[in-house]
Amino acid sequence: MQPKPPEIFARDDEWQYLAKFAERTGTRPKLGVVSGRRRQGKTFLLVSLAQQSGAFYFSATQATERDSLTLFSAALAEHLGTSAPFSFDSWDAAIKQLFAIFAERRELVVIDEFPYLSKVSPALPSIIQREIDRAVSTNAPVSLLLCGSVMSVMGRLLAGNAPLRGRAVLEMVLRPFDFRLAADYWGTTDRRLAAMTHAIVGGTPAYLPFVEGDVCEGLGDFDDWVRRTVLNPNKTLFREARYLLGEQVEARDTAMYQSVLAAVATGNCTRGAIASHVGRKVTDIGHYLNVLEDCHLLRREPDVFRPSRSVFRVCEPLIHDVSDTVLTCYSGVGFDGSLAREGDVRAVGLAQLYG
Repeated sequence: MQPKPPEIFARDDEWQYLAKFAERTGTRPKLGVVSGRRRQGKTFLLVSLAQQSGAFYFSATQATERDSLTLFSAALAEHLGTSAPFSFDSWDAAIKQLFAIFAERRELVVIDEFPYLSKVSPALPSIIQREIDRAVSTNAPVSLLLCGSVMSVMGRLLAGNAPLRGRAVLEMVLRPFDFRLAADYWGTTDRRLAAMTHAIVGGTPAYLPFVEGDVCEGLGDFDDWVRRTVLNPNKTLFREARYLLGEQVEARDTAMYQSVLAAVATGNCTRGAIASHVGRKVTDIGHYLNVLEDCHLLRREPDVFRPSRSVFRVCEPLIHDVSDTVLTCYSGVGFDGSLAREGDVRAVGLAQLYG
């Protein structure tokens, strides 16, 4: 099994499962699906795995089907070291050739940002299903990993009557670090400060480089740190909540999703309370709640006082912060670019810590 590179923080279990999946053993095809919201380190993990195992790695882009096929053909030719590039006129031809080549080479195939491809080529999952089934009947040992960040799309790949349902042997969701891992990652030894930091930025690995080394130096620096990072209109984290939502949901309904998240963040946690807050009937918000759950932006929990009911919680602290504090104190962060008031900053941390 390939050893985990030292530059990868934590993710020991994830690496173990991925490295085992990449091993060239057996005579049957293997399909794996890796998903998770952006900035959790999926691509970093998969690129490291590909480099160590000699896998073919292809990262899709937002492009037309023809352009995607051209990019795929060039990447495949480069990996194989062929002088002449491949020329595929359809994904049907491309996937057939891909399975034929790697059944012989017994190398792992990684396709990253798969939702970009399936969006413009809806038949692609069905094509992959057909080739996997053929590989099963011929004992062709092809190992294919599909990866993506659009949780609503990745979740449907293996659900219900989807073509790939029942074909995957690995289904991994990369989640943010928990409280203890996040404290180690941020280099915070003070438990109270670690809890307050986690309440603001959670455990998403990419947020540390986003602040460019500006780590909170102590409890006395906490308010200033939040103001100069999360609540600073000139910093990336200030708009991160908006970007997270925009990447996961249909553009035409963004306002409703924002309203649903804001309702939950401000304490309206039951279906009835959420519907009342957004001015809709309870039956009208079911779709929005389901999508936000699929995207891991909301989670459903049983109501401890009423077992027959459930309540909703915001999963991502940054979304909770923006909905609960920034929107209600927006004059504090100002359209003129001024920063939030100290009392507003402290309210964010306390609200997140003590609920």
